[in-house]
Amino acid sequence: MLLVYDGTDESQAALARCAQLSLALSAQVDVVSVADCLSPTARSAGMLSDLAYGYQEEVARHTLRIAIAKLAQNGVTAHGYIYFEHIVDAVSRHAAALSSNIVVVGHRRRNRLARWLGQRPVHLDLAERLCGSTVVTVTLPLAKGRSQQTRR
Repeated sequence: MLLVYDGTDESQAALARCAQLSLALSAQVDVVSVADCLSPTARSAGMLSDLAYGYQEEVARHTLRIAIAKLAQNGVTAHGYIYFEHIVDAVSRHAAALSSNIVVVGHRRRNRLARWLGQRPVHLDLAERLCGSTVVTVTLPLAKGRSQQTRR
């Protein structure tokens, strides 16, 4: 089983679901934390500075340690991996190399800018690339107050 974790609320929900699945299926868990150094926001004039790269690496390592500790609190032993590339490429390669049958990922609703730019949600790209694997997409429930406001 493979968990994609970046520390967001959505990935924390995915971690909780992954822990449940791991315990129910007695499955080993690999946690992948990805620092996307290739995205336009991560580059500066086409090159990522050493300082920015070092910062992204430290954030990814810290995030990974947190995920592994939280899984351990739930009785799940996990191995962590950090990748420095586009998230879909990293997860696809890792899942193929280790024959991960289940990939758990958190999903955040895209904001207007992401929709305007045509960015696809990660889970859709993963579902297309990971033939034979199950992609479990975990979303956050709407807050009670917010769901009541939308009904009016």
